[in-house]
Amino acid sequence: MSQDLIVGLDAGTSLIKFVAFTLEGKFVDSASVENKVYYREGSKSEQNLNETWEKVIESLSLLHQKIPNLQDRIVGLSITGQGDGSWPIDDQANPVGDAALWLDGRSGDIIDQWRNSEIGPSVTKITHTGLNPSMQSGQMYHIAKFERERFDQIDKVLRCKDWIFHKMTGEILTEISEAIMTWGSPLTRKYDDEVLRLLDLHTMKKKQPDVIDSTEHFGKLTAQASKLLNLKEGTPIILAPVDVVCAGIGSGFVDHSKKIGCTVLGTAGIHIFVDFMNSDVEPSKQLGYTMPLSGSKANAKMVSNMVASLNTDWFIDIYSSIFDKIGEKNFSKKDILNFFESGASLSSPASIFYYPFISPNGERGPFVNAKARAQFLGLNTTTKVDDMVRAIYESLGYACKDCYTEFGAKLDLLRLTGGASNSPLVRKIVGSITKNNTQVIDNSEQGAAGACMVGLLALNIANEYHELNENWVEPYLKEEENFDSKLSIIYEKAFEVYKSGYQTMSQFWDKNHQLQEGKYEN
Repeated sequence: MSQDLIVGLDAGTSLIKFVAFTLEGKFVDSASVENKVYYREGSKSEQNLNETWEKVIESLSLLHQKIPNLQDRIVGLSITGQGDGSWPIDDQANPVGDAALWLDGRSGDIIDQWRNSEIGPSVTKITHTGLNPSMQSGQMYHIAKFERERFDQIDKVLRCKDWIFHKMTGEILTEISEAIMTWGSPLTRKYDDEVLRLLDLHTMKKKQPDVIDSTEHFGKLTAQASKLLNLKEGTPIILAPVDVVCAGIGSGFVDHSKKIGCTVLGTAGIHIFVDFMNSDVEPSKQLGYTMPLSGSKANAKMVSNMVASLNTDWFIDIYSSIFDKIGEKNFSKKDILNFFESGASLSSPASIFYYPFISPNGERGPFVNAKARAQFLGLNTTTKVDDMVRAIYESLGYACKDCYTEFGAKLDLLRLTGGASNSPLVRKIVGSITKNNTQVIDNSEQGAAGACMVGLLALNIANEYHELNENWVEPYLKEEENFDSKLSIIYEKAFEVYKSGYQTMSQFWDKNHQLQEGKYEN
């Protein structure tokens, strides 16, 4: 049987998913298993390295059940996964404790100190990336300071996908999108020791894995891993970029003819675009991520607000709990969403404001404040539920514009995906607030697809991203939707009011945090 498939592994925080595609980008089948996050004292969010590897084996076994002769049909397996975090191993490549995830908040106070000193802007000047608690730098500093014995046992610090790549190939590597955004310069595409000096973390140097461009290297499946995964020994294994970059690639944002933003309105609000000019950043903003793009001289730039559709989910949960208490069981989440959509579409724009900082970990884009909390502003006795729903929808658009604007993105088109993009009203609001035509990409497997596109470049089956876009992206694109210019006039003014609202809230957030921690004193 001919080799007619390429498989992408998207190792997410909650799901380990394998997705098989034809070499022309047609979805074939997928299989996934849930991974487990351990939430621990001290704002720690962790995963077990060996448990994650076992989940990889389990998930691929399910895909084997769905696709006969999979081992004979695949040309390669390309791995992407959750970003940031610290996955430590010793000199025998055994885990040294559990991995700190991007959700982890242990380094919050450390990050605050760095950002409020000369350290934060100085690091941003080199990395073009703002320090935040999700990153390896703060996590490893925390471990060095409070778990010194463990820190000394660590030989290399990987990311999630690097760990899985090692288990498959025996190689200990990382790739440029994540390594450089944390520890190096996107201009040189190399580690920069000045970052370690600024952070007073010189001992991290020997713990940094070698860096590759994903399109210039692939590993081969070892004999041991081939038995566990039921794949042929020597099967090419590609270490693809981080999941957000792969999602952008899978959305076709590598396009020299127009500047395309890709916004994921999922649990998080992810806003990413390609900077072909490698523009300077303003260090004082300490904003977002700049990630070298494999197979290109350009950089991907991303800003992520902590949560997007989770705000809507929270409001739906409130409604569901009310219905449950009164004994009404006939309303599903879909019913409530339809109710929200029809009611909010009749509500006046910008009648009240909602701030979408519902995550217990606060906000990280376009500002970083772990103490930030959600709020409604402007309520009065005439405010109705429909107004509150519309305000939540509008907050997704304000956050989107806020992130792109602060990172200097001037887009020609905004592509939307994620659960909230299914709402026509959300799309209309987001387009009008950002003054961009919007386009939905109807492909829930963009991350895996992007990883496979990178894999095809690494295997020399394709030469350029634009060649792949025709089959891997364009069939999934829906028609562009023009933004409402009249509505944009209203939202242009409202956006300034929105920003002024949260810019005056820091003192309240600090005092509220002290109160909740039992540390507030008059």
